Amino acid sequence: MIGVSPMKYIFCSTLVLLLLVSYTQMDAFASQLESTTKISQRAWRERNKPLMSLVQSVVPTVVKKSRQNRYFNSENGLVTKEKTVQNESQKHWISLFDGKTMADWTVPVYGGDGNVEVQDGNIVIGRGEMMTGIRYEKDFPKINYEIRYEVRRTNGYDFFGACTFPIKESFCTLINGGWGGGLTGLSSVDGYDASENSTSTHHDYLDNTWYRFRIRVTDTNIQVWITSQDKEENWGTEQSVIELEMEGRNFSTRFEVDKYKPLGFCTWTTEGQLRNIEYRKIETPDR
Repeated sequence: MIGVSPMKYIFCSTLVLLLLVSYTQMDAFASQLESTTKISQRAWRERNKPLMSLVQSVVPTVVKKSRQNRYFNSENGLVTKEKTVQNESQKHWISLFDGKTMADWTVPVYGGDGNVEVQDGNIVIGRGEMMTGIRYEKDFPKINYEIRYEVRRTNGYDFFGACTFPIKESFCTLINGGWGGGLTGLSSVDGYDASENSTSTHHDYLDNTWYRFRIRVTDTNIQVWITSQDKEENWGTEQSVIELEMEGRNFSTRFEVDKYKPLGFCTWTTEGQLRNIEYRKIETPDR
């Protein structure tokens, strides 16, 4: 257990106080005995050595643990270490897009590409004849990481921000809105496209509506969540759409998205807009 509850903290504090009082009273009692019965403090302490050892060992330990397991702030009062660690984890997201330029990103030439530019804090991947996309040029983790991003479809009818990402030495693509606008899934798993494997799901994507995707890749599984905005641009509840165990699976990409490895985003005959692209490393496979 990492933290202590307020009740446990009160109990520990009370125990420490009682032990300290007992220790003080025993010392005073020893001094009184010395003056009235001529028994030295040293002799008395030798006779009661087990009890004294218990007090001297328990008090520092209780005080130390109490200090280690509690954190205070002016707003919330008592805060456990567990909550502090959780709060700290929210600060580990690293931005991959500054909202102003295409620094660290390139636009691979596919053929019949749409225009790619930054407008109003968004990366606009214009509608091309087929594929248009961007690729991240800096180092990126191969395993045990999360990536999240917000994307919307502003023109077209197919996937509007498919994310190609690494899985150890392999790669995979999260398709969002393929096959006429609704297909969501991983491509490819065991050689099967997103429309043919167990990750295939349908999601009703609305035009000009922001969706937040979160992809988590660990040694054991791949998980994907989607959050959408309503008409008032309020974020809804995050929904789990994919949870796939990796053991015994083979991951690959279609040749059309090879230009966007190891990390990239692309659209198919569709205009999509991206923002708030972030990632973080994770230490354990737990959510």
